[in-house]
Amino acid sequence: MESTQKGNQWYFGMKTHIGVDSHTKLIHSVVVTSASVHDSQVLGYLLHGNEKRVYGDSAYIGQKAQLKAKAEDAADFTHKRGQRNQPNNF
Repeated sequence: MESTQKGNQWYFGMKTHIGVDSHTKLIHSVVVTSASVHDSQVLGYLLHGNEKRVYGDSAYIGQKAQLKAKAEDAADFTHKRGQRNQPNNF
């Protein structure tokens, strides 16, 4: 375990990253890291290669090359970062 800082708050501990099948809701992969490891660093370990869709929060933005290398048929439904003073385009 390691400590990490987010804003002015310090955190000490671990994080669990979970890969879940969107249809069956079954967990297919689990990765445990220290708190200082960024979420985007474990994407390759969460994919098994047969995905058709990949969902993730904005921490996984910019991982298209890794996504295509591991699961080339998967559609990327990663959440996009919000922008100030921009209308929501849903």
